[in-house]
Amino acid sequence: MEFFENLDKGVYRKGLFDEEAMRWAQELRNEGQGSDKLKSSQFRNYFHEFRRLEDAFERYKRETGNDEALAWSRLTSQIELLRARLAYGGRSNGGPLQKLPLFRSKLDELLTDAKKSPKHFAGAMLFLEAVLAYFYGLEGEDGNRAGSSNQERFPQGRRY
Repeated sequence: MEFFENLDKGVYRKGLFDEEAMRWAQELRNEGQGSDKLKSSQFRNYFHEFRRLEDAFERYKRETGNDEALAWSRLTSQIELLRARLAYGGRSNGGPLQKLPLFRSKLDELLTDAKKSPKHFAGAMLFLEAVLAYFYGLEGEDGNRAGSSNQERFPQGRRY
């Protein structure tokens, strides 16, 4: 996935956080049937894993005296580990994501792209946050958990 219109200047591609994020959310919302559909809690758990990586990167930078290159090299192994856990969740003998191949594929794509550089990681994080927000918005349209407050359930994003 290409996040940037201009990587050097950190300019994100137009439509990334609205049209494309909405499309991903709709595709994920439509995956599966009945109890095999992607649950908000499953999505949120993986979002929090991404957020944990983001926090780890900041901690690694502090620990290395703001040596971003060293901090990044430490973080890439954590990204690889999350990809492995995602694969484990989709195992054929009853993994919780077994019947959600699209979700696994999309998160794997994001993790693969996130591993390219700190800027790509930041773009993946923001994109996933947008997809999750749209996913929650569609939840009300589907009639799932109608009447519940998204504000109470949606994890507040970082302020950049």
